[in-house]
Amino acid sequence: MSMQLPDKQPLIENMVVTSAGELKGLVENGLAKGNGAFLKIFAKDSSGKYYLTILLDRSKILAAECLLVDRKQDLSGEEAISVLKSLIGKPMVVDVYDLDELEIKLSIADNVDVYVQTPKIPLEELLGKAEEGPPAKEEMKATATAEVAKSEVPTTLPVVEKVRAEETVKGTAEEKPKAVPKPKPTPAPVEEKPAPAEKPEVVVNLSGGSVPEKAFRVYAEDLLKEAKRIKGLRISRIEFDANVGEGVVYLNVHIHGNSDGSARDIEIAEKRMLHAVSKYAPVLLREAEVKPIIKDVSIVIDGQEVKPQEIVDRDKKKTGNVTKDGRISLAVLEDVWPYFSAYARTVVTEMESAGIRVKKAYFDVKGRREFEINLSMVAEAGMTKEAVERIARDVLTRHARELGRSLKRYITVHNIDVEILAPAVTSKTTKETAVTSSKAAEVLAKKELLEKEVEQLLKQAGIDELAPFTEEKKKEAEEAILKGRIEPAIETLKTRIHAEMKMIPRVTFKWLKLNHEIKDSTIQLDIEASFLREETGGLFGSFSGVSDSKIKKDIEDSIRRILREVSKEYSIRIELRRLNIILR
Repeated sequence: MSMQLPDKQPLIENMVVTSAGELKGLVENGLAKGNGAFLKIFAKDSSGKYYLTILLDRSKILAAECLLVDRKQDLSGEEAISVLKSLIGKPMVVDVYDLDELEIKLSIADNVDVYVQTPKIPLEELLGKAEEGPPAKEEMKATATAEVAKSEVPTTLPVVEKVRAEETVKGTAEEKPKAVPKPKPTPAPVEEKPAPAEKPEVVVNLSGGSVPEKAFRVYAEDLLKEAKRIKGLRISRIEFDANVGEGVVYLNVHIHGNSDGSARDIEIAEKRMLHAVSKYAPVLLREAEVKPIIKDVSIVIDGQEVKPQEIVDRDKKKTGNVTKDGRISLAVLEDVWPYFSAYARTVVTEMESAGIRVKKAYFDVKGRREFEINLSMVAEAGMTKEAVERIARDVLTRHARELGRSLKRYITVHNIDVEILAPAVTSKTTKETAVTSSKAAEVLAKKELLEKEVEQLLKQAGIDELAPFTEEKKKEAEEAILKGRIEPAIETLKTRIHAEMKMIPRVTFKWLKLNHEIKDSTIQLDIEASFLREETGGLFGSFSGVSDSKIKKDIEDSIRRILREVSKEYSIRIELRRLNIILR
């Protein structure tokens, strides 16, 4: 009984292999398109026929099972692997299924009994010996590739292939002893052209269908033009592994080259070439009418291979709160987060000791080898904006120099954006407001007694028409006193929400609508805010792992916190009736 596989179509079907090298190539193609692979292998020898099912991840075999067809006997685990080892180098028919992370876990769960019995043998140990197959196979494959390259490349590329072929033939001939003293003449026109010999090699490996090779040549020319604009980079080989489907082509792109630039130049070259692979891929749609889907990319510079995710991880930034209340937030590379979080707390504390009350501070630190500090801050201060910025820059620069000496990195302070709020209502002002309110209440109480006396006199005289009028006047007086506190509170709300929304990380604040209504001495608010989500760098799109719901929750929490602060400062009740956050 064979292992259970998720319901899906094979990536490669009925492929005949005769060596460990060819089998290893199929496995690598499957792993390049997923996190694991599932193999179905059909083989036979003098002892009988075999049907093997193999589950593996990127580094090792996870589960193996073998059916001896003639005897109808099942083998699992180590016995199945022993059969597979004995068959490597003999003809076998292979189906390859690529599996993602979830499908691997489901496959393990469906076949847990086989998984437990199977020793986790590394793939290199099983497939590393490519010489077990027929020795001439790889040579025939290389010759066939050279023939295709000769017949289908543009006008300049055949010269390169011809030169290489002649050099190969010449090298073979030189190994034989020379019987004639006179050297054999070589083709002078070809040998005297050094420039074409430096033309990068372009190799196209197609499987599953056909696509005009000219389209890949145009794609390669675009990549080479981009490479010429990169300092110190020279491309020697571009290889496309293309699996053609219905209207689509799944691509693995491998770029080989070298650089005479610095380590930083090489890093820049890696990023730009990875971006170029994605940028110029649509040329295949234009030239061959197939949609390109890039599954894997590798850049090999000076023999060192780098994958896209490695570059992303190297430049992965962490964005989060430095303090629990969210007053100070920071975005910087993960490996230096502890240093810059301490830096942020220190500079904010020093600014507050200089009379600047920091309400919100967001430090965005750019760079990897050299760092550039950008600060966005909302604060209250009894001084001008220019004075606050001058103090902030002085504090940030001084501590940046100290941190730079500790990290042995060059750190600069680039941009400081400060927004000054009007000073909050102080306790003294609150007390004065309370005293004024109590006096007003006393006057209203006296007025109420007088109105009651007037109403009593009117009733005795048989006149009731003025009673509604006195009630309306009383209500107007109360609203007038309340209005004196509501209008400043609304203005403060608008200013603070505007300032706070500019500080939300990962988004750009666009606009705010705030409408209010007074109902029974309570301010009821309707708020609508629009934001543009910022996309972070990456090869095929955004690598940001923060969901829209998390960003919206951060925005809502900030707005509700501001409402509580203003309500407390102005001694007035504020309710949020409707909140609509638009994230584009």
